[in-house]
Amino acid sequence: MGRNGALRPRPTSASIALVRGRRSRARPRLRLRSCAGNHRPTRRFLLLRSAIASMAGKAHRLSGEEREQLLPNLRAVGWNEVEGRDAIYKEFHFKDFNRAFGFMTRVALQAEKLDHHPEWFNVYNKVHITLSTHECAGLSERDINLASFIEQVANTLA
Repeated sequence: MGRNGALRPRPTSASIALVRGRRSRARPRLRLRSCAGNHRPTRRFLLLRSAIASMAGKAHRLSGEEREQLLPNLRAVGWNEVEGRDAIYKEFHFKDFNRAFGFMTRVALQAEKLDHHPEWFNVYNKVHITLSTHECAGLSERDINLASFIEQVANTLA
């Protein structure tokens, strides 16, 4: 019997051999090859890596046309472009700290789902948010989508 009165399964010879440090025939030993050294990636590996990257939806920097279409909607609700950096910024003010923190929590959950995290700063009822995609070193569609979600959340808490 175990410490809490539950019955323990009876040890097998294979598990005893593993505990004592002997090799057991019940479990074959696995050999892992080291990736260190002068191994060059194979063509197959490179093709798989590029296929995975394209399926993952790598972010691309917004073109001039895309900016003209997408940014005016965000400017209309108070988002501004950051000087000296390809990013957008907005300050939010809430009734109290609880609402500000609730807002940040909802945004954080969505950001985790999107795998796109904002730069933000919070003091009491104020939240300052800057959005930029580090992967492409500038604004991407991910920033626009997250900013739109942030606006929806802010409107429900206003």
